[in-house]
Amino acid sequence: MQIDRSLFHPDYKPEPYWWEAARPGTTHAKDLPDTTEIFIVGSGYSGLSAALELARGGRAVTVVDALAFGEGASSRNGGGVSTGINLGKGISGGPGQEKRGASLQPVLEKLLGESLAAYELVQHLIERENIDCHFEPRGRFVGAFTADHFPGLQKKADMLNRLLQVGARVVSKDQQREEIGSDFYHGGLVIERSGKLHPALFHKGLLDACAAAGVTLCAHTKVTGITGSPGAFVVNTERGPCRAEHVIVATKGYTGDLSPKLRKKLVPIASQIIATEELPEDLARELIPNGRTISETPRITSYYRLLPGDRRVMYGGRARFQDVSPEVSGALLHKMMTDRWPQLKDARITHSWSGTVAMTTDALPHMGCEDGIHYCTGCNGSGVAMMTYLGRQIALRILQEGRSDSEYADLPFPGVGVPFYQGNPWFLPIVGEYYRYLDKKDRRKGTG
Repeated sequence: MQIDRSLFHPDYKPEPYWWEAARPGTTHAKDLPDTTEIFIVGSGYSGLSAALELARGGRAVTVVDALAFGEGASSRNGGGVSTGINLGKGISGGPGQEKRGASLQPVLEKLLGESLAAYELVQHLIERENIDCHFEPRGRFVGAFTADHFPGLQKKADMLNRLLQVGARVVSKDQQREEIGSDFYHGGLVIERSGKLHPALFHKGLLDACAAAGVTLCAHTKVTGITGSPGAFVVNTERGPCRAEHVIVATKGYTGDLSPKLRKKLVPIASQIIATEELPEDLARELIPNGRTISETPRITSYYRLLPGDRRVMYGGRARFQDVSPEVSGALLHKMMTDRWPQLKDARITHSWSGTVAMTTDALPHMGCEDGIHYCTGCNGSGVAMMTYLGRQIALRILQEGRSDSEYADLPFPGVGVPFYQGNPWFLPIVGEYYRYLDKKDRRKGTG
């Protein structure tokens, strides 16, 4: 692919915009202890949330990461903080997921209630730990990709208001410029009880809180194996072994050979993001008048927002379903962005990057215990709230000696459905491009 270099600002960086304020590092890093009560693999939102709850509960906790603190998805995502769960948006996509949602109807209300609790937990942590991360509860707009998608949004609004009272309402195509400076969609759904934050600063706040609570934090400490059983685990790392009573694996989209049973239940998908240069104030205000986060209804979706200060755009999506350079994905995302906002054709890219999302076939997060090892995973692109919440739920389960009040605890975990799948998603480019073809076909016909 030939890249138009004029799309990129002279100061362009192939790294997350968020790192300008909070770069991954080794602040608070300590040596690996010989023993600990709780050993947590992964220093993302879920790992740190679990560690903080456990430390405040009087437990000795060690968190290790193979990378620098904050180098994974917790500093690479879009920073959306939402209520609700993504039924209908798993890797299988389409009507099959609606059937799965219907089969979960008996527990749906409880699952949705916990999604609201997850949103409220993020707010609570920000306030309690005094985390300065630009949290803005300014709502979400979900654009109808085709006219046939719009009626379903009314049903979703009714359900969300009945179960969660989140201030959901539909906006017709004639009214949508009150929410977005674009005619790309066929109306949409507004959810008032939703927000956004600076993901790297939120992560830094959790890391600082863990250090203050006495958590032992170890960067650049790759785990090579886990043996033993509850009460007598031995965790082997490149820096030596550590004995532990409990182990939590909180690696999500970065789950590798360490947890082969868990890995083959997930499909890691790259999500790419760009940030634009600073825009004229009147243009930025025209784009998203109410400062909401934006998402949409197709199988292959995009998500976008204004960055803190309301003068830059962050635009994310799946430009490619295989590894490509930040420049290639950046150019593709710029085209997708200007399809929705033609007025940004001259806006240059200052940052372009990618991260890995853990997707599941049922589009639901999961927490459980496999061979005595606790885990939570499957953020499906909504990890800020749900992974923070499920990390805390694992901690509570340990503190309560195995009991859990969460409906997510041991929720049946469907497999990927690909024969002999072991965690290498070789099929993604094929499936992804097929879904992209279907979206384009729906868009041309005006049907969903």
